[in-house]
Amino acid sequence: MKLIMFDLDGTLFRTETSFFPSVREFASRHAFPVPEEAFLRSFIGQSGSEWRAWLEQLQLGQSTEELASEFDLLEREYVRTQGELYEGAADVLRSLSLDGWKLGVCSNAPEWYPEMILARAGVRDLFMVVRVPSRPDQTKSMMLCEVWNECRPERCAMVGDRADDMRAAYAGGYFAIGAIYGWAPQELELADVRVHDIAEVPAALVHHWSHMGGAESTNTPAVAKPTPVVSPAPAAAIPPAPPPVVVSPAPTPPPPVAETPAARSQVLESQPAEPVISVLLPEETPSKMIEEPPVTAPVVVPPVEPVVTPPAPAAPLRRTPDVVVPHPAEPEPPVPARRSWNPFRRHEDKTR
Repeated sequence: MKLIMFDLDGTLFRTETSFFPSVREFASRHAFPVPEEAFLRSFIGQSGSEWRAWLEQLQLGQSTEELASEFDLLEREYVRTQGELYEGAADVLRSLSLDGWKLGVCSNAPEWYPEMILARAGVRDLFMVVRVPSRPDQTKSMMLCEVWNECRPERCAMVGDRADDMRAAYAGGYFAIGAIYGWAPQELELADVRVHDIAEVPAALVHHWSHMGGAESTNTPAVAKPTPVVSPAPAAAIPPAPPPVVVSPAPTPPPPVAETPAARSQVLESQPAEPVISVLLPEETPSKMIEEPPVTAPVVVPPVEPVVTPPAPAAPLRRTPDVVVPHPAEPEPPVPARRSWNPFRRHEDKTR
């Protein structure tokens, strides 16, 4: 169930069409100066106690009850004959009703006041709830809480133009719509949303509940930053390589000469004669001699210098581009649950 409650004066009904002319005629009857409109505005939408207190201060020679009854009859006539809703209000109410919203009125006025206004405008049949104080100390906050407990709506909203309308909406857990076209726009700090015309109310309802239901998400996918292009660093200057050192191969030594008598004779004949030292062994006969082999000069091989190969040019260093990891989208911060002041409401309203 979807329920929307309306304040009457300054929200649906143009109070100046009946209240101001009633005061002027009442002042004319009792011969006192007509109060300024700024002063009279302070009574619009308030409970009757303030109005009765003012009537008592006039000291017109009659009781407060008599003066209040006289003014009610006078105002009733002006409401019946020339009271008007705000322009376009009747069309908005019919549109909301066709959209499935149950309509209600919550006012501090006497019971006859909303009944006569809605009947004159031809919209009384659209309203399921008409709530006015049943006792002097009953406030709008109490009335809205009672309406919620009776109807248990899944969605509920309250439209009003004064601070007590917004406090009542918060008390009952209603979506608070402030009508700044009404009598006290400076009192709407607590409103969830403010409208400049009653025709904006349906759009405010659609926007609020589509957003609360997640149909219109404010999250946007994160866009990864483009990968930065890293230019290669200039290669360091490499000194020219020295010319390669060419090492001549060592001369190949002559093959060894076979130890045969004929070959040895040839070697001996080719070499200069050297003295032969004969050693006589004690145990051998003098005819047996041992000849020492000739001493051959060692072959000197020049040292081989290592071939130095110049290092290959260093490849240009490239820094691996940073990997850009998209940050996850931050979830929309949750709307804080409003705790109802309704003493009969045992759970949090999650549909607001």
